[in-house]
Amino acid sequence: MKALVLEGVEKLEIEDIKPQELKPNEVLINTAYAGICGTDHALYAGLPGSADAVPPIVLGHENSGVVAEVGSEVTDLKVGDRVSVDPNIYCGQCEFCLTDRPELCNNLSAIGVTRNGGLEQQFTAPASVVYPVPDNVSLKAAATVEPISCAIHGVKLLKVTPYQKHWSLVMASWAKSLLKCFKHTVFTKLI
Repeated sequence: MKALVLEGVEKLEIEDIKPQELKPNEVLINTAYAGICGTDHALYAGLPGSADAVPPIVLGHENSGVVAEVGSEVTDLKVGDRVSVDPNIYCGQCEFCLTDRPELCNNLSAIGVTRNGGLEQQFTAPASVVYPVPDNVSLKAAATVEPISCAIHGVKLLKVTPYQKHWSLVMASWAKSLLKCFKHTVFTKLI
């Protein structure tokens, strides 16, 4: 299958690669959309992302698609489901995971960073990080769920309340993108 493979610092190649082996707790997803973000740019430049990417690796952690196959232990997803993917795979066993701080997981794995991601025709993901997408949400919009959820999480951490006076410093491009997203009713329903 075709994939855009990071072969080294500032070296991307379109290649034919072998499909990944499907584990019992995983689903195989036909990629519909894959976003490119600052993390991908950093990895391309040889910098770390949420974890170190070791080439060769297929980037792409902002993904949506359609389930093509389910592993033998998967019960809550089926072939044909339209899905969005949380790229972060936490171990659930380290001190940070056990104290409700999984973002600091000692054994973090990430789709499109430490394992092949959505910049290929098909990719695998643990069913635990794959979420069905309602019919009224396009797969294009579903690929933006991960970056939007990061922004929403950040806003919630600020604990901003109505009528509170505050200053916000935001990069212009992110602000425009975020405002466009909130304009669409699907995202306000997800909040």
